[in-house]
Amino acid sequence: MPPSLKTPTTETPDAKTRVQLDLAPAQIERLNWLMEACALDTRKELFNTALSLFEWAVIEARKGRTVASIDKGAKHIAELAMPALSDAVRNATRVKAIAA
Repeated sequence: MPPSLKTPTTETPDAKTRVQLDLAPAQIERLNWLMEACALDTRKELFNTALSLFEWAVIEARKGRTVASIDKGAKHIAELAMPALSDAVRNATRVKAIAA
């Protein structure tokens, strides 16, 4: 994990923080569908998997790469468009400009 993402703490490295979310029924249905589709047993597994994918996408976008899905048969590329990825790139550029 990039150092800037670590939460500062005076506790041991194994300390945990509880996170609670209030989700609408439709969002719970989406979570349950994803868990079933991916054979995940717990919501923690789903969260960790989603976090890994999102972290990878942010790192790739900040490297100037395009995160995309490729259909080799149809020779089609669909770029992932997420405001959060655009913000990650913009924030990385801003941090570099401030440091310069």
